[in-house]
Amino acid sequence: MTSSPTPDPSTTGRALLAALEALGPTPALAWYGEASRIELSGHVLANWVIKAIGHLHDEVALEHGDTVVLDLAPHWKRLVLALATWSLGGEVVLLPRTGAGDPSADDAAAAPPGGVEDPRVVVTDRPDSALADTADEVLAVQGVSLAPRYDGELPPLARDWLVEVRGSSDRLGVALPAWSGPVPDADAGLTGTPPRLLVTGDGLEAAPRVLGALLAGGGIVGPAAVVTPERAEVEGVTDRS
Repeated sequence: MTSSPTPDPSTTGRALLAALEALGPTPALAWYGEASRIELSGHVLANWVIKAIGHLHDEVALEHGDTVVLDLAPHWKRLVLALATWSLGGEVVLLPRTGAGDPSADDAAAAPPGGVEDPRVVVTDRPDSALADTADEVLAVQGVSLAPRYDGELPPLARDWLVEVRGSSDRLGVALPAWSGPVPDADAGLTGTPPRLLVTGDGLEAAPRVLGALLAGGGIVGPAAVVTPERAEVEGVTDRS
């Protein structure tokens, strides 16, 4: 069996959106979280990513190479923000988190990993943290699927991401630069069947496989820790990342 060509980073962002749109109403993501099961079709997931790209570009003025720290527990919203950042050529730093939408489940963030100082953007569910104070832009995100807004007091200048991103255009209005994220797994679709991966958390720990699966017309199911074998079978899971 031969490997597929490595995806071209100059077109990966556009190819990802096209693959999601091609799924149409077919599920691209099934999330078992605080609101039971949430399903995002290919069209809906693409729409979230497009809106996030537009917001980061138009409202936050994110530039190629800017650092975005994601201080969030694993969640499909965190995945959307990572895909949007990579599509704009930004660098994503994931802050280790274990709590499922509960900011009290982890120690307060003092600094992002890897020695990153003064990040351009911090996306967080704890906008009053010491880390948030170091950022140029702070986007507050409620890690609850059906939350209409951030459920808490916002410090001065912090933005409510969910409220703002919903006002962004449903159409991609920016020319995407070269993809800055992980290289997608080029072998994801070689079996001929669109892969449907059971993922740890939101899949960002295995981003190359997740990206490969989405580009191959497949989808993801997670978090694996709360998906029973019976439910995984119903979801049509073909592999685990």
